[in-house]
Amino acid sequence: MGEKKVQENMLREIVAGIDVFAFLSVQELLASIYAEMKKQSPRYSYRTFSADLGFGETNYLHLICTCKRQLSPRSAQQVVQHLGLHAERRQWFLSLVEHKGARKTEQRTAGMRKAFEIRQKSMQEGLTRDELQFFAQWYHPVVREMAGRTDFSSNPQWIANHIRPRITPEQAKSSLELLLRLGYLQSSEDGRISQTHSTIRVPEGATHIAVHNYHQEMLQLSARCLSEVEPEQRDINALTVPLSPEQVTEVKQMLRNLRRKIVELSEQDAPAKEIYQLNTQVFPVTRTDE
Repeated sequence: MGEKKVQENMLREIVAGIDVFAFLSVQELLASIYAEMKKQSPRYSYRTFSADLGFGETNYLHLICTCKRQLSPRSAQQVVQHLGLHAERRQWFLSLVEHKGARKTEQRTAGMRKAFEIRQKSMQEGLTRDELQFFAQWYHPVVREMAGRTDFSSNPQWIANHIRPRITPEQAKSSLELLLRLGYLQSSEDGRISQTHSTIRVPEGATHIAVHNYHQEMLQLSARCLSEVEPEQRDINALTVPLSPEQVTEVKQMLRNLRRKIVELSEQDAPAKEIYQLNTQVFPVTRTDE
């Protein structure tokens, strides 16, 4: 067997053993594949990697893996063919390229939702699919928290009427069924539905996509509230400050402590009248010269 064929087989074996669904970036996925090839074959180079994926002996894959260029949809089709990605794994890769390359927020959201749906279909356990579905719609956690209200009614129409922004009774009914299946809500003999103490967890192997989708849903919701929620019922501010990496770590810890205190406050005996969503964001708006 020729050296090139041995190399191609090694590349396919490495790709077959990688959980592509654990990556939300094709750049990170390709960089991980390259790193594994380099580990097994120290003489392996980015130029060879580019050639193996059909781009000739160029630095193209180096530019992709270091996030200096985006993979085009046309090139992505070529890459999945050479990597031997099929079915959901192929669709996942292509949907990530679509999401990353989209210029409009709506297109990026559509690309991520497509990736989310692909991941959900690829999971084998029904329970795990339900756990992933919990993060697919912003209102599932809201319905669960509403069940702790003293005036809560499991009537889907009542739930739909009391959620802002409004959802349909069909969505409310589907949400109740999902939450009951997951054990996040329970039904008594007289038909009353209440909260359980079950911990909400992110499905193993789906952490990145579930959390990413959940935060994306909540960011869109917070944008809507600027025009739909009265100022006295919301608090949205912006702060632009210079921070060192060490200070960023300290700020993140401060926010974790704040969230913990707010949870403790919410667990006090005072009956809740409304359900609130708290979002905090810290992110860089400049780039360090490399």
